[in-house]
Amino acid sequence: MTITRRTLLVAGVTCMAAGASPAQPVPGLSDILFDPMLPVLGNPDGDVTVAEFFDYACPTCKALHPHLKRAVAEDGGIRLIMKDWPINGGEVLYPARMVLAANAIGVYAQAHDAVMALKGRLTLRRIDDAMRDAGVDVGAVRDALDVHLPAIDALLERNHAQARALSLVGTPGFIVGSTLYRRPVAPDELRNLVAAIRRG
Repeated sequence: MTITRRTLLVAGVTCMAAGASPAQPVPGLSDILFDPMLPVLGNPDGDVTVAEFFDYACPTCKALHPHLKRAVAEDGGIRLIMKDWPINGGEVLYPARMVLAANAIGVYAQAHDAVMALKGRLTLRRIDDAMRDAGVDVGAVRDALDVHLPAIDALLERNHAQARALSLVGTPGFIVGSTLYRRPVAPDELRNLVAAIRRG
């Protein structure tokens, strides 16, 4: 499904008809893909942008992550942005906030990979230990969280509102270029989609 302003407006009208008022105006594609607070993996100046709506407790997100990361690294021209959407209960809010705080001090990739690799319940201690094992200074991340918490929570709220506007029902969800996939996108499919975008 190609995302257009009309698509997003229709989604917003549908939400209102169902009795749910959007928390903010319906976003445009550039608002979704180029929010300056968003963490970027891959090539920040890449010619194709891929966005993933994900959750740290989502088993499919975790299974896809290393393969997605490899595909992005091999391509070299993909701008991969991570749309943190913590929908799996209270246990995912802490890692979402901590890893976004890690982005503020330049260690997002290490913190993100460490938490994505965790299996089982996401306790505060396991998250902190995983980040430490990956070489992340957890004390510095907590200090950054103290400073940036309002901005981080505002980003999480924007991601949530955008996911609702796109009628996502769960994670993962992807945007490749300007096309929405309300489902997982396998690495081989991603390569083909990116190649098609480049061919025009």
